[in-house]
Amino acid sequence: MQSNNIMLKPEAVDLLMEVKDLDLLVEHVDNISFKRTCPYLTSVVSYLPGADDIFVLDIACMIYLKFEEYPNALQIALFLDNLQIFTS
Repeated sequence: MQSNNIMLKPEAVDLLMEVKDLDLLVEHVDNISFKRTCPYLTSVVSYLPGADDIFVLDIACMIYLKFEEYPNALQIALFLDNLQIFTS
């Protein structure tokens, strides 16, 4: 059963992107799944239109901050030119 759960994660992220509820990931991702979720989010950004790519990167950054992955969060914040998230 665990292997099915792992295989469904990208599909769940895609579904949340489609229904515009991606911010739910921040509260529901755990300390194991974030290691797969954040790289997936950053990899799909190049396929997203307009402001969606910025929103997805913001979500990935918030998840990295939640699990104290500061170098990864900083990399995204620098790309977005948004260092304010580190001052609040």
